[in-house]
Amino acid sequence: MLWIEQPEALWTLSAEWQALASRTDAEVYLRPAWVSAWWDHFGAGRTLACLTIREDGRLIGLLPFYVEQIWAGPVPVRIARLAGTDPHCIVCRLPLEIDVTAMALQEAFRHLLTSQGCHVVSMTPVSDLALHLPVLRDIGDGQSDLAVYEERDGSHVVFDLPADFPTWLAQLSKKRRSQFQRDLRALQTRYGMQETEIVPDGTAIAGFAGFHKQQWEAVGRGGHFSDWPGSEAFYRDLADRSAEEPPMRLYMLTGTTGPLATQFSLVGGSTAQWRLPARCLDPEAERLSIGKVGLLRMIKAMIDQGIHRIEAGRGDYDYKLSYGGQSVAVWRFLVFRNVGWNRRRLQWLLAWATVLHLIYYRIWFLKLAPRLRKHIGLVPRPLWRGWIRSRL
Repeated sequence: MLWIEQPEALWTLSAEWQALASRTDAEVYLRPAWVSAWWDHFGAGRTLACLTIREDGRLIGLLPFYVEQIWAGPVPVRIARLAGTDPHCIVCRLPLEIDVTAMALQEAFRHLLTSQGCHVVSMTPVSDLALHLPVLRDIGDGQSDLAVYEERDGSHVVFDLPADFPTWLAQLSKKRRSQFQRDLRALQTRYGMQETEIVPDGTAIAGFAGFHKQQWEAVGRGGHFSDWPGSEAFYRDLADRSAEEPPMRLYMLTGTTGPLATQFSLVGGSTAQWRLPARCLDPEAERLSIGKVGLLRMIKAMIDQGIHRIEAGRGDYDYKLSYGGQSVAVWRFLVFRNVGWNRRRLQWLLAWATVLHLIYYRIWFLKLAPRLRKHIGLVPRPLWRGWIRSRL
C-alpha cells in the first residue's frame, strides 16, 4: 500500500486508474477526469491523501481522500472525505477490487485518523445499494480504537433498467403508458419536437445552465448553478478537458419555438447519474408534461446505450416513483477514534450542523430568502460555504 499526497503524482496514474475504474464499474465521481477537474476547482485549502494498492505491480485499489479543517462554531474539526464528492454524490462502487475492499477501508481510516490527524472520516452519503456498506458496518467490530456513527439520512431514487425500452415501459401502469404516448404525439405535432443527445463542450454547458436558471428564476429561486458556488465553471472546464472519457450527456427535446426540455446526466460504466433537468416555461408544453416526457426519452436513450441503472438523486419525488423509480435508503456514515474527546467533539459537530441546517438552510434559504427576493428584488445568492462544509 502506498499513500500519495501530491496531486501531480496522482495524475500520472490516470491511465491505470481509469482501467481500474472500468474493471470495478466505479461511478464517475471516482474516475480520474472528474477528480482532477474537481481538485483544480475545489481543492484550495485542502490536502490530498490517496491510498493506492498494487498486486504484482498491477493497480487493484485506489481511494482518493481530501482533508480539511472546518469550524463547528468555536471548535475546529479536522475531517476527511472522498475527493470528488459532495452531498449529491451517491457512490455505490469504489475503485477497489472486491477482495481488497475491507483491507483498503481499514487502512484508509487508520491512516486518516492517526497519521493525518483527522477527528472524523465521512463517507456520507452511503446508499443501501453500496457494495461497501457491509464492510463499513463491520469496521468497528474488533477494533478497540475505531468507532462508527451511522444514522438514516433520507433516501434517493434509482431506476434499474431492463434490456429494452418496451420492457421498461410495460412495467408502468396502463394509465401512465397511455398518457406518455398521447403527450409524446401531441408534442411532436404541436412543436415539431425533435430529440438530440450530445456530449457537451463548455459552450453547451453554459447554454444548459442558462436554460436551467431561467426555469428556477421564474419561481424566485436561483437553481443549481446559482446555489452551488463554482459549479458552472467546474462543469464547463470538465466538458472541455475530458474528450477521451467524456462523462457528461445532454438529452435534449427541441421544437420550432426553441428548447423544450433537457436532461443533464453523468455516465460512468453501467451507471448514470441524472443530475439536473430543465424545461421551458410554455404553459402548453407544461400541460403536455414536457418534463416527464423528457425523463422517459432519456431513459430510452440510456437503455439503448446499455446503461443498467440510473441514480436519480436524493429525495423521494412522486413523479420519479410513479414512472418506475425505486426509493432506496441513504445513510450518514462517520468513522472516528473512540479515544479522548473525539466522541464529544463529534457530538458537538453533529449538533452544530443540525442547528445550522435548520436556521440557515430550512428557515432562511428555503423560506425567507425567496420571499424577500419576490417582494424587494434581491438577487439569489449562493449557498454559504460554511453550511456546505458542515454537511456530514
